[in-house]
Amino acid sequence: MVPLVTKDFQRTTLRPRHRPIVRALAEALFSPNGEATPERLDAFVDEVDAFISPASKTLRLGLVMMLWVLRWSPLLFGRFRLFEDLSVEDRVTHLERLDRSKVKPLPLIVVAYKTVMTMLFYEDEQELAGLGYPGPERKRYLAVAPRPVAAPSPAQEITS
Repeated sequence: MVPLVTKDFQRTTLRPRHRPIVRALAEALFSPNGEATPERLDAFVDEVDAFISPASKTLRLGLVMMLWVLRWSPLLFGRFRLFEDLSVEDRVTHLERLDRSKVKPLPLIVVAYKTVMTMLFYEDEQELAGLGYPGPERKRYLAVAPRPVAAPSPAQEITS
């Protein structure tokens, strides 16, 4: 009899060495002036890990390799520091530089993580409220458009 193999739903992708990179990236993207609390940023790293962990092994490997490249990318621009060791202002400047890079994989790294992290960060009700999103009391789709008046069909015109 073949044993039943189940998926590990408690799997984590980010190791302790990856977490500071994700937190530094989140701080640069969403809290350059200290808007988010340190607790929120730490919890956000767990959200990112939970989001990417159910992905395929290949995708998880690719995302982790992107973090490795991001961590060492300041060396490409003559900065002898790791990404997470840069100041927040320097991280923002560095991400802008990577985003404009002519080396094709570098902007893709920024876009990949920016996309995932933006979706997750703004799922939070408090963050949406901070943007001015009204939440459940949004009434946009409750407005009913007037029904168009149907023109008579040619068969109806002949019989009348």
